[in-house]
Amino acid sequence: MSLSRDPRPDLGETGLLLRRLVEEVLVIERRGADEFVSGHSIAGFDRLYGGQIAAQALRAAGHTVAEDLRVHSVHVSYLRLGDPTAELTLVVERVRDTRRAATRLVRTTQAGGLIALVTASFQRDTAGVEHGRTPAPARIPAPDTLPTRPESLRATFGEAVPENARTPWPIDVRHVDRAPWSVGATPEPRNRMWLRVPDRVGDDSLLHACLLTYASDLTMFEPVLYPHEDGPDPLLWERLTRGEIRGGSLDHTIWFHRPFRIDDWLLHEHASPVAAEGRGLSLGHYFTAEGTLVASVAQEVAILHTPRRPVLSEVSVTAQPEELT
Repeated sequence: MSLSRDPRPDLGETGLLLRRLVEEVLVIERRGADEFVSGHSIAGFDRLYGGQIAAQALRAAGHTVAEDLRVHSVHVSYLRLGDPTAELTLVVERVRDTRRAATRLVRTTQAGGLIALVTASFQRDTAGVEHGRTPAPARIPAPDTLPTRPESLRATFGEAVPENARTPWPIDVRHVDRAPWSVGATPEPRNRMWLRVPDRVGDDSLLHACLLTYASDLTMFEPVLYPHEDGPDPLLWERLTRGEIRGGSLDHTIWFHRPFRIDDWLLHEHASPVAAEGRGLSLGHYFTAEGTLVASVAQEVAILHTPRRPVLSEVSVTAQPEELT
């Protein structure tokens, strides 16, 4: 599809990468009735990015359901690391079809090896019970008053930005409370940020869902790291980004509650209620600028790191439990 810009600041590589994401990465080739392949990836990651796997699997599943069905959930189990230079095969199993709903299981493989299992569920729009919380009461700066991710990284590191963090993203992310590389910031395992894609992407609701699925895996690990900073040592985020310690997504789920536009600002609140045995759980919500809750997300990550000091159980993640529900 062709992207058309509205009057927004020139975001350089962010906009170019969005174009590639929409016009190449998420345009998968059909090889059979329910088999698809993709040979495209966003360069710069040292592995096949999990959000890309989930978004491509959702795109493949969407090709096998009726156009009037809207995705309402995506569940991903990551099984092994993928190669960003190799072709990805996506085989869709039609698990369930009814008059109102459909469920698809997508097996993603490379060279015959299973990379991830993805379940996507779809439903026709229907009337029913409705309620929804609003963002936690606080004065939230407007996104246009906050630095972009590249601007914030340059302000902290100058020319010494960690190599993996130099990879530009096709998503415009602006941290509200703290950036994960902020020295001396609060250790509470929570954060808020604004995000959107930097260009208009049309009205295909499945594309908007694929792009939020892609974006949802970029930052969910961050609050898991915050209580585990080791004093004068570099921040855990920096050590992870430099490859001094290892980590990765284990599983990931996103629920779509209401229609939304990823090319309008969304406020993402997320927090980590627990980490144990090298695994951390992160929970999040996405709100429109008007405060409507449109999507929720959960992720478990593995962080292969033993902190030098114990972390007190009373970190104040429990002080505002509404941010975790």
